[in-house]
Amino acid sequence: MEARLRWGILGASSWIARDAIMPGIDKSSNGRVVALASRSPDKLAKHGEARLMTYEAMLADPEVDAIYIPLPNSMHVEWAIRCAEAGKAVLLEKPLALNLAEASRIVEAFVKHNVPLMESFMYRFHPQHQRVRDLLESGIIGDIVEVHTHLSVDLMSPPDYANIRMKPELGGGALLDMGCYIVSSARMLFGEEPRAVRAWWKIDPVSGVDTAASAVLEFSAGRTALVSCSFEGWANGMCRIIGRKGVIEVPRALILGLGTRTGEAVIVIMDKDGHRSEEILLDVDHYQLIVEAFADAVLNGKPVPLPPSDSLNNMRVIDAFAQSAREGREIRL
Repeated sequence: MEARLRWGILGASSWIARDAIMPGIDKSSNGRVVALASRSPDKLAKHGEARLMTYEAMLADPEVDAIYIPLPNSMHVEWAIRCAEAGKAVLLEKPLALNLAEASRIVEAFVKHNVPLMESFMYRFHPQHQRVRDLLESGIIGDIVEVHTHLSVDLMSPPDYANIRMKPELGGGALLDMGCYIVSSARMLFGEEPRAVRAWWKIDPVSGVDTAASAVLEFSAGRTALVSCSFEGWANGMCRIIGRKGVIEVPRALILGLGTRTGEAVIVIMDKDGHRSEEILLDVDHYQLIVEAFADAVLNGKPVPLPPSDSLNNMRVIDAFAQSAREGREIRL
């Protein structure tokens, strides 16, 4: 394998591929985009020296080491498994699948074929989250008792029914699209799995997808996370960590924008010493950081930094979230 991971993009016309992951690979120290795949390759814009091809051709191409998949959620299980069977490492756009059963099939295929797989939670790789972990470990706010996480974007003013996130047949809905982030961040901050979920959601009568969802996740010792996501609110992705001696707020924990620049990541600390904020003074792009971390693991035969087991645990909670909202009762995990 070359010193740089040779990337193929399966579904290269998506905005997340075009505007985030591909620029991240271009800036990375250990990767390059060599192939773009589309159902209509003649409609793709050129990207450097990358070759244009069909999905099937990319899977058969010996010059492609790893594939990024940003396809609609409903297509993840088929194409991820086909990549595993072709021996291609995969960075798979979140959520891993529509449900835990599908996610388990994907992970089993990659284990069977001994191929690396990682879910593309880019936010986890931004330095602000390491700083938050350092602050928590320092004891500055004491033991965590409660976490709030929220993620929203406005798709309803007016309703954008052409958006794939509003199409149930493609795996749309706020819970799958955004709930995966809020559940992931709550689990990351507590460092354990929740024991129960009590959830609610709002179903759009036209599209049939959930356009808002919220839940209380119960963790050990009666600690809780209040999590919410929405297609009806201003674009915002925040978290608040409440401890016995103070509070930490991260206003842009989950939405940082493309190519986040110096000063845009802020951490607010409130404790006995008052109210103050820190800027993460780094010129970073968390999309570049995630593709570099994944490429490093693949090139050097190391475990991926965000293991598939974490993705399965996240999907298990999302399934319980949906079941609780649907049935109107608490679901024990």
